[in-house]
Amino acid sequence: MLSVRSALHKSSGAIRLLEAHDRSSTKVIRERNNSKDCFEGIWISGLTQTTYLGIPDTEIVSPLYRAILQATNIKTLWPSDRPICAAFDADSGGPISDIPALVAVLVTIGVSMAVIEDKELKAPGKKVNSLLTANGSQSQADPADFCKTIQTFKASAQCADLMITARIESFNVRIVKDDPIEEAASIKASLEDALSRAEMYTKAGADAIMIHSKSSSPTEVLDFLKRFRERDQVTPLVVVPTTYATTPRKSLVDAGANVIIYANHLMRAKIHTMEEVVNWECIAPRICLPMTKKQRLASKLKTTVASCGFYLTEIAWMGRTGK
Repeated sequence: MLSVRSALHKSSGAIRLLEAHDRSSTKVIRERNNSKDCFEGIWISGLTQTTYLGIPDTEIVSPLYRAILQATNIKTLWPSDRPICAAFDADSGGPISDIPALVAVLVTIGVSMAVIEDKELKAPGKKVNSLLTANGSQSQADPADFCKTIQTFKASAQCADLMITARIESFNVRIVKDDPIEEAASIKASLEDALSRAEMYTKAGADAIMIHSKSSSPTEVLDFLKRFRERDQVTPLVVVPTTYATTPRKSLVDAGANVIIYANHLMRAKIHTMEEVVNWECIAPRICLPMTKKQRLASKLKTTVASCGFYLTEIAWMGRTGK
């Protein structure tokens, strides 16, 4: 398998990861071999993994248990004509006592980046997804305490090629202000807090920093990237442009981003396409579904279709890439 670190080295510093939630979606990513348009690895998303399991994204299932469940899916990465890397969404990291086992499982299944977020989790099932409006109701972890979490991860991964990435939620946990002046001051304070935390986390041993934002504008992320790069040109920076999706990749890379994660796209594509098929069935229940151009193209793939989910994902993927 390829590690995130080696993928960064091969790509001269900028790679893309795409969300995968099962063996089928992992296979789709791996088998896309166009070197100019392929993803270097997969993102094992807590949101889409819990969606796949039919449970809320509230960390009601621990990161350790999710990693264990992921083991069968990620086996699809071995062996392969095109090795890809894997990053794991570790939420808060879980209980401190779970971290050594979590690291051991991640290393065993070939994950080479673990992302832990600095939100305070008071009890299992109390996590609030970062993109929800209610996310302001969940506070950030004390930075000194979070540094201890980073150090525990690092101590557990001493002999492994596992990048421990600190995810900073300063922009997401702030409360939006109605007054424009107060809002501008709040954004500025969040930026300064994010930069301060980033410095603390790297000193604590974090191998990379993820800056997260639910804003539809990339401004606060770009500001963070540029400010961070003024004092640190080495530490890899990770971004997740889910809400600011129209931002050109080049803008993010030019500002200092090294890893760009497309965090839930294949799950969204699968759900959207299944809804289209179900709606068609409801409209014409006695008529066989016609084979569209996309389906004819998909049928030519030399891949065994193991499940309906894989078939729908393939079709959605081909539609979104203009094939």
